Amino acid sequence: MGLRDHLTQNFRSVSTSTEVINGRRITTRKIVENGQERIEIEEDGQLKSIRVNGREQLKC
Repeated sequence: MGLRDHLTQNFRSVSTSTEVINGRRITTRKIVENGQERIEIEEDGQLKSIRVNGREQLKC
């Protein structure tokens, strides 16, 4: 494994945005890690949705 491969595998980017819609605080977090994209949506502090590479995931 070369240096470039090693650096790409450990890459993580997090982007967060928060807005208030109809009195509810909606936070969207986009996380890109190891080539996978995860989008988490929170409403008033409670996790409502998780998508991994565009597919909805089950919440526990």
